[in-house]
Amino acid sequence: MLVYGSCVARDTVEAAGDRIDLRGYVARQSLLSAGSDASAHLPDDLGLESSFQARMVRADFAGLLPARLAELADGIDLLLWDLADERHGVHRFSDGTFVTRSIDTIRSDAVAAVLDEAVHLPFGDDGHFALWRERATRFVEELRRQGLLERTVVLEVPWALRTTEGASTPWSMGVRAGDANARFARYYATLHDLGVRTIALPPESVLADPGHRWGLAPFHYAPGVYAEILRRLQDEHGVDGVALPS
Repeated sequence: MLVYGSCVARDTVEAAGDRIDLRGYVARQSLLSAGSDASAHLPDDLGLESSFQARMVRADFAGLLPARLAELADGIDLLLWDLADERHGVHRFSDGTFVTRSIDTIRSDAVAAVLDEAVHLPFGDDGHFALWRERATRFVEELRRQGLLERTVVLEVPWALRTTEGASTPWSMGVRAGDANARFARYYATLHDLGVRTIALPPESVLADPGHRWGLAPFHYAPGVYAEILRRLQDEHGVDGVALPS
C-alpha cells in the first residue's frame, strides 16, 4: 500500500497494525503542489526539530508525488488517498509553482518568510477549487495510464461534529467542522465524477476521540471509525487482510 494524504489514512493504517504492508507515505502535499517543483524557493535551513517534518516539507517543495507513484506503481495493491492536507490551501509563487500550506511550513520561520512572498490560495475558495479540479483531472489520467486508478481509494470521511463524550469538536486553524465539510463537498464530487472509488462515511457515524494519540481534533477519530474504514476496504474494495477482528 501507498498512502497519499495525512491523518485520516495514516491513522487507518496504524489501526490495522501489521495487517498492512505500507510501502510509502506521501504526506502534507496538496494535489496542486504534487508535480510542481518549487525547490528554488526552499531555504537551506528549515529550523524544524523533526526529521519527518523536514522531509515532508522538502518533498512538498519538490512536488515528489508523481515520482513516488512511478517508483512504486508496480509493487502496490492500493493507493489510499485522503484530502486532509488540502485543508489549509496552497501558496503560489510568481513563477507559477505551488507549495502546500501546512502546520510544518507555518512552524518554520524560514519557510514562513519565503511564503510571505507568495500568494495564499485558501482551500474552498473558487480560485483554489478551479485549479484543483483541473489538476485532479490530470492526476486521475496519470493514475489510469499507470494502471493505478482501479487500485485507488479515497477516504471521504467528514470532520466530526461531536466527540465520543458528546461535546462539540474544536475548531482547527480557524475552521469549524461543519464549515470544513461544506468546503470539501465539491472536491469529493469532482472525484466521483472522475470515477475514483471512495469510502464515504455519514456524518452521524463519525466521532472524534478526546484520547487520540495526536490530540483532540475533528479529524482524529474514535477507534470505531478506523475499524469501519478497514472493514469497507475489505468488503467493498477487495483489499484482503486489513479488517480488524470484531
